[in-house]
Amino acid sequence: MDEKDFMELLITERMGMHCEKFKEDYPPTPEQLEAAEKANIAHDKVFSILDAEHRKLLEFCEDAGFESSSRENEYYYRAGIKDGVNLDRLVKQMKSTD
Repeated sequence: MDEKDFMELLITERMGMHCEKFKEDYPPTPEQLEAAEKANIAHDKVFSILDAEHRKLLEFCEDAGFESSSRENEYYYRAGIKDGVNLDRLVKQMKSTD
């Protein structure tokens, strides 16, 4: 396993860990659950009146939006991990030159 593969594994595992920790530490409030339910109902209503072609278009737009948001979040998370690794290396290097 090279450094790139190791970083990929580390990031994937840490992202999963943080996702679960976030869900535990910040459960949705009743208001957030209610808003999500209202949004789901509204989405279902809109979706139900669309024909098959327009449903596919809506799904395409939703998927593209989710993908873009997910990629951006992953980018920032990876950047943070890389910054942390580089900072750790720098501190170790500074300590070893003392």
